Amino acid sequence: MIDVFYNGILAAIVLIWVMSARVKRLGCLIAALKRWGPALTVFLWAVFIVFVSWYAFNFDHFEDIHDIDEAVDTAVESVNDGTNPYEEYVVPRFKTKYRVDVDWTLGPYNYMPLDLFTYVGAEAALGSLGSPYWFVVANMIFAGLAMYMLRGMVRVSWLTFAPMAGIVMLFYSMDNASLTLLFMTGSVYALQRLKWHPEAVSLVIMGFAVLTKIYAAIPFLILLLFFLQSSASRKDWRRLSETVAAAGASAALAVLVMLPFGVANVLDAAVFFHTSEEARVGTSAGGTLLSEIAYDSPYFALIGFALTALAVLIGLRVRSLNDRVMMATVTFLLVAVKSSLAPLTVAGVFLALRMRERADEKATSAATSSGAEATAPKDASKVAPADN
Repeated sequence: MIDVFYNGILAAIVLIWVMSARVKRLGCLIAALKRWGPALTVFLWAVFIVFVSWYAFNFDHFEDIHDIDEAVDTAVESVNDGTNPYEEYVVPRFKTKYRVDVDWTLGPYNYMPLDLFTYVGAEAALGSLGSPYWFVVANMIFAGLAMYMLRGMVRVSWLTFAPMAGIVMLFYSMDNASLTLLFMTGSVYALQRLKWHPEAVSLVIMGFAVLTKIYAAIPFLILLLFFLQSSASRKDWRRLSETVAAAGASAALAVLVMLPFGVANVLDAAVFFHTSEEARVGTSAGGTLLSEIAYDSPYFALIGFALTALAVLIGLRVRSLNDRVMMATVTFLLVAVKSSLAPLTVAGVFLALRMRERADEKATSAATSSGAEATAPKDASKVAPADN
């Protein structure tokens, strides 16, 4: 069944992205935000307070409707006990959500190894809090750091940004998407702020994100193509070689983190797991347009891959890196199997970055126009005749 909540958020993201694409519409949007800014801030704080209250009083229910905390906790215990969670069916998960009488089943660990290694370390540091509290605290730290970097890039007032950041931190407190969000945001932050080989560092950090959740491969691929294309067009062979080296380093790291569990085991459990209904037996699925229409088709994975790849290729003609990521991500979100709300974080981050970018472009254009008008010669008909 189509997931109304998931597709509603996706539709809102696409609508804002499309509306802000045109300068006039962006100007109207910025003007509206300035006009209604105080009211919007009060509204966001009200929503945040309500959500915090609900979260505190319904923590057990919030924990019950997620299975990721159980999956991560069990996988961490398996590693500590010497069991390979990518090979053995030891990780609990359920097929349907938002019900009390869910059907639990066992399977391998469905997230990439850097995710598992990180949470092994987090459990070692925070495990005394008990489960799922150590997992919640770790995720809030990861998401909090990501939100701090994102705020620095979008330059929104803390008074307005803080409640939005708080909602994101709480909403994903039971989801290891918080770790992926941290690496993904850190990658873009490095690209904007570092002076020492920013593109290479950014690509490696985005590679870290891929090694936590596979959907981060989309922004990784687009960053790689963007850097290669821009370097080649400028004939900057040093930057080009650095990008190739960074991609190679990311590939080597991927192999290294998979080796302890078996490369084939990891690929089967965390990558090919998403490609068919048979592979996803026992876990939640569906909710997106294509997954409802063609999920039973043997060509489902091929169709989704082809459409996403087409969006990536079309993006090669788009100047903005953020627009490229948005095009491919939105396409992927429309056709991929929806098992959680985690991939929406990719669209959310790059939408915020693109809106900031467009606002800066508009401000620069306005400043240039004003400067041109100030330096332009005055109309001769309005100039007083000189004294003879």
